[in-house]
Amino acid sequence: GGLALVCASDVRLAASTARFAVSFVRVGLSGCDIGTSWLLPRLVGAGRAHELMLTGRLFDAAEAERIGLVTSVVPDAELLEAAYREAELILGNAPFGVEMTKQTMWAALEAPSLPAAVALENRTQVLCLGGDDFAEAVAAFRGRRPPRWAPAARG
Repeated sequence: GGLALVCASDVRLAASTARFAVSFVRVGLSGCDIGTSWLLPRLVGAGRAHELMLTGRLFDAAEAERIGLVTSVVPDAELLEAAYREAELILGNAPFGVEMTKQTMWAALEAPSLPAAVALENRTQVLCLGGDDFAEAVAAFRGRRPPRWAPAARG
């Protein structure tokens, strides 16, 4: 289950002592669980995902970074601070823009073509242009101040 949570994360950092495995296959269950069969190939490629899921072998943080499962490896004692730094960078952006970026990136993985993905991006930009976040970004730029984003609306 832990590997599935890693795969489902938008930003994936690992402590240097972290270890990963598709363990279910080693205990008589399918390695395909909690979305791993859909997520893992999109992160590390189909061939590597098949190898990891069929063997269930244990691999370390350095390999996880090399194959693209995680984006960076940090010393154990620095992991939480590194995660906070990443979160602060994301929180510095417009909430609706972040939400639309996440939705569009996942949708684009299933787009049948580049033109279809660009059309989706264009619609997303139109939605963002009409929102309060873009107006605030313009006002902040003109006022030479950081933007003050309104909390993201949840529906």
